[in-house]
Amino acid sequence: MEIRMTAHSFLLVLLIVSGLGCAGTGPFVTLPSSAFFETDVQEREALRVVSRTQESRRANCQQYATCEEVTYTRGLVALFENREDAINAFQELRTTSPNGRYAASSTRWLTLLQGGQPASTRQSPLFIQLRQEILHGLLEPDTLAASRKLKEQERRIAEVRP
Repeated sequence: MEIRMTAHSFLLVLLIVSGLGCAGTGPFVTLPSSAFFETDVQEREALRVVSRTQESRRANCQQYATCEEVTYTRGLVALFENREDAINAFQELRTTSPNGRYAASSTRWLTLLQGGQPASTRQSPLFIQLRQEILHGLLEPDTLAASRKLKEQERRIAEVRP
């Protein structure tokens, strides 16, 4: 699976990182093992499929010179699972491929992940848009569309119930 990260996504990350300097650093509770972005059940299942695919690709990545992409994708998936794993993946990229394709993006992610911003900041429209763009890049369009459709149906059912 080829990662479809657009220049728009990179700009969003850059804007968020640069804007964090202006944000207050009030009390927050973010465990290193907690996810950076929240997910629903359907998204978690789809991300598990992506994760398993990347693990199988990792076994052969030296043979096909795709380790950098696999590690970056692992880092992106970890944003939805475990913040510490995401940090480790992005640090690994900076160590193993300091001038590689994902070096600059990995540096921005590390800055964002280690910034210590309150969890409430991640509910801002910019973070929500960034989250959606990452999901679009990681998940097949059909999987994401099916997930949204199911979520919409559940919402409608909940509205109908008294």
